[in-house]
Amino acid sequence: MEQSSPIILNQNQVSDRQQELPHNLEAEQQLLGALIKNNELIDRISQLGLKDFHFYEAFHQEIYEKIIQMNNNGKAITILFLKTLFETNDVFDSDSYFISLVANASHSLVIKDVANEIYELSIRRQLIQTAESLEHSSYALSEDREVSEIIEETEIQLYEIDQKGQSGKSFYNFEDSIAESINAAANAYASDDGLAGLATGFSDLDKALGGLQKSDLIILAGRPAMGKTSLASNIAFNIAKKFSDEINNNEITTVKENSDENKFGAVAFFSLEMSAEQLSTRIISDQAGVSSSDVRQGKIDEREISNYMKVAEDLKNVPLYIDQTGAIPIGVLSSRARRLSRTLKQKKQELSLIVVDYLQLATTGSDKYRGNVVQEISQITQGLKALAKELNVPVIALSQLSRNVESRDNKRPQLSDLRDSGAIEQDADIVMFVYREEYYLRRDEPDAGTEQHIDWQNKMTEAHGKASVLIEKHRHGAVKSVDMQFTEKFTRFSDLARDEFIPERME
Repeated sequence: MEQSSPIILNQNQVSDRQQELPHNLEAEQQLLGALIKNNELIDRISQLGLKDFHFYEAFHQEIYEKIIQMNNNGKAITILFLKTLFETNDVFDSDSYFISLVANASHSLVIKDVANEIYELSIRRQLIQTAESLEHSSYALSEDREVSEIIEETEIQLYEIDQKGQSGKSFYNFEDSIAESINAAANAYASDDGLAGLATGFSDLDKALGGLQKSDLIILAGRPAMGKTSLASNIAFNIAKKFSDEINNNEITTVKENSDENKFGAVAFFSLEMSAEQLSTRIISDQAGVSSSDVRQGKIDEREISNYMKVAEDLKNVPLYIDQTGAIPIGVLSSRARRLSRTLKQKKQELSLIVVDYLQLATTGSDKYRGNVVQEISQITQGLKALAKELNVPVIALSQLSRNVESRDNKRPQLSDLRDSGAIEQDADIVMFVYREEYYLRRDEPDAGTEQHIDWQNKMTEAHGKASVLIEKHRHGAVKSVDMQFTEKFTRFSDLARDEFIPERME
């Protein structure tokens, strides 16, 4: 690799170990010289994501930082002005150094290639440092660290390195944040559904939520048999199927990185309770219009099994990835999500949603919180929120409710019913409950022939086939209740009495 320099560097300032790291001093000098010579190139290079820490030489980092600062302040970058800023620097002779930089400046036509080389070499150095850290941690048997912690830490470092130009950016200035906000609003205005977030496939729910927002932790809770797994799997399938349809219809060819133009993408479903085969059977049965219970018991005729097989064949390429590991540590879950995200990007696709079913079945993977369920759940919810922000995708985490619901006359769940930890409510951006009044009415049938039974029948008629999604916490909007249709035979949710919005099923 070429590492020549128009100026002899003080080699005593560079350790033997550093000399072995990948770098190109000439490329750094040519780039800096080009920016000084032609200030119009500064914005172009800055927009590529090149930062001062990407430079190998410390004083090159300082020079680049000063150039960016001066440019942001509207000042012209000249040799004379730069010399005054570095006249007390003992590392190099500023009088001759800046003149030499400009004399050896790269041509504007190749400036992007030079910047890319500097960036790529910086990434290589970061990878070497990560590998050395992994080696040290693996050898350090005296340190009280679980292997899973070492793997998770390495995964995080690798993912940060993979985020081009972002690994050293700890703050967004308000101007950048405003630009992102305007972009989100413009995308929502221009979209057919008017949503800023990821559409769930359910019109009424999308209107209430504005779609699923990136980096949000969404808690979907309910008592057993309410249908929370069904709703989560319906949403996951709708999103993955929509993405598959768009690709097959050639509406999109790839998902652009960090773009809101294409909202749909692959879905990761961590099914801690149900096997991948059971979850797949539910989804295929729903789409084929056949009861999953009947499928398992062989109570379907030749036409139904034929349709079931056809639907299964048609759905085999839907990008819904299921992990069926029970009691999965949150660190392992996060690592697998990051790995899937990187794999998808290699295919020019993106991960759009993560579903975890359910919170109380995950673990921290450490004995530190053994016996302290509240602390363990708190660590898990914090980990999921951090994962949502890191991958910039919504995370839906299902949660059980405490038995307090069953002891009340009014069975509608409340935030205080969230099981095991107040941290669930605290860390979540949205908390939703699934509630089916029909389930509770069915269990409390009065004696036939009484006035109470007549009243009960009227309530059953009103509640039959209906479910409510109670949005009790919403950082981005109002709390409200969304009524939905629930077909128990197929464990299928749909918009209530609005067939035109029901996601099309496979025939």
